[in-house]
Amino acid sequence: MELTEYYVNIFVSLVLLAFLGLILRLYHELVVKPMKLRARLLKQGIKGPPPSLLIGNIREIKKAQSSIVKVPSMQNPATHNCGALLFPFLEQWRKQYGQVFVFSLGNTQILFVNQPDAVKEITTCTSLALGKPSYQQKDRGPLLGQGVLTSNGAIWAHQRKILAPELYMDKVKGMMNLIVESTFTLVDSWKTRIEVEGGLADIKIDEYMRSFSGDVISRACFGSNYCKGEEIFLKLRALQEAMSKKGLSTGVPGMRYLPIKSNREAWELEKEVRDLILHVVNERKGAATYENDLLQMVVDGAKNSDLSQEATERFVVDNCKNIYLAGYETTAVSATWCLMLLAANQEWQHNVRTEVVEICGGGTPDAGMLRKMNLVYIYIYMSK
Repeated sequence: MELTEYYVNIFVSLVLLAFLGLILRLYHELVVKPMKLRARLLKQGIKGPPPSLLIGNIREIKKAQSSIVKVPSMQNPATHNCGALLFPFLEQWRKQYGQVFVFSLGNTQILFVNQPDAVKEITTCTSLALGKPSYQQKDRGPLLGQGVLTSNGAIWAHQRKILAPELYMDKVKGMMNLIVESTFTLVDSWKTRIEVEGGLADIKIDEYMRSFSGDVISRACFGSNYCKGEEIFLKLRALQEAMSKKGLSTGVPGMRYLPIKSNREAWELEKEVRDLILHVVNERKGAATYENDLLQMVVDGAKNSDLSQEATERFVVDNCKNIYLAGYETTAVSATWCLMLLAANQEWQHNVRTEVVEICGGGTPDAGMLRKMNLVYIYIYMSK
């Protein structure tokens, strides 16, 4: 009896120690670690709004967003400062704490930098010591995976070595025919709609530009399988929207594991995207022809890396996702922004059109012609 009681006491002690260890671990991760990080930033003069436990500054962000006054789509906005309109909390904190400050989404500390020179240095830095934040892989895992956009150190260097040569200018020039073909398809769809509506049509270009960008990337990435590529990118677009619903919950401890609606939707779409990409890859194994596209380049790079089957599949799937994100959404947004600025500045629009007509005449532009379009280059650069 005494022996049994002895073992029971030992078991209870172990349970209590384990529970105490868990509490200490949580306290360190949720309280001590963020405080140390913010203290180190404070020593450098970087301040920010004080965070609340577990939720950070989410409450203040929601309050600021709820106060946004929506302008009717047919009415011109009072200001073109879109950042201040969409993210008023950032504008408020910038005025209060300066061009560089820190705020929290849950347990994740976000450093806001509004200094062009510092941003340029960060984006052009190739040091393996300057890595991507770990929360990108954790909270955005279904969308970003462990591809070149989120990986660090030697893994990032390995993936960059494989991907970068395919995106050099000489390689991109070889994609001009794909871009021209997709552009003609886009313009013809606009012409058809204008004719159907009697010579005048109100066209909202957002979805058109996304479709155009997706078509170009699908052809470049999946070659003759570009129809399958379009299906994959539609799923990725849906996955991106599902991930955006999580929005402010990024960084809140444990939220990514809960089977809430947005998480279940993201998990299902992640599986569908993975299966679709691997299906295209498996189809190529028995094909008689060799596809010279981005997908094949990623597949060959994975094969030559002595990776396991699981690691190979993850490498291919994640980098296909990264190519989509880098080339699809960014291109569509940039093109839409440029067209909006041209529409708002009639004189620039006339000058740019005149330059294009003078250089191209009645023909289709090629890479050599693009280098001569100084006004077009300046306008795109100013639009960034």
